[in-house]
Amino acid sequence: MNAFSFEDIKRLITDWECPDNIKPEDIPSIELYMDQVTTFMEQQLAGNKRYGDDKLLTKTMINNYSKNNLLPPSNKKKYSKDHIIMLIYIYYLKNFLSIGDIQQLLNPMAEQYFHTESGNNMESIYRELYQLEREYGVKVKESIADIYETAESNMQEQNDYLKTFAMIAMLSYDIYAKKQLIEKLIDTFPVVADKKTDTKESKNK
Repeated sequence: MNAFSFEDIKRLITDWECPDNIKPEDIPSIELYMDQVTTFMEQQLAGNKRYGDDKLLTKTMINNYSKNNLLPPSNKKKYSKDHIIMLIYIYYLKNFLSIGDIQQLLNPMAEQYFHTESGNNMESIYRELYQLEREYGVKVKESIADIYETAESNMQEQNDYLKTFAMIAMLSYDIYAKKQLIEKLIDTFPVVADKKTDTKESKNK
């Protein structure tokens, strides 16, 4: 960490923004072909890439999601706004959940709200959750700043590497604890008959 001090992390946190999400009004109302869907996701979520050549969504991924019953079938090879919303949820969830867990979580969503014409629907739910996520993002940033302050005050006699390691360890514990809680919440849902509990996203790329 010769060229990057622990003090620099404070500026990184100040400049950091929560991961980009797609605004409800930016999701096309018309049906799209698969190439158009992948292009749309690539353009909208490009800011979430760690490396420039990372692939956010591919045809193979979409086909595998359909095979794993994560994504309802397309309509004559065209995908609706509801399909795109489902793909957005899958995109985020696949980073820390198995395909089986995502299937168990999203199946009720697809069964109850996919292409519904009255009451709650995929679009209204997405709009509400989008707003909640934006508001919660402020708290996430504040909690990260608190972790920085904790590492700085408790490891002040240590070098920058150990301070940064302490911060990463605390962030990792936070992720681990929340992931365990998410899995327990998912386990309260009815079990999906063909759930593939050991299938990971890495096998579907």
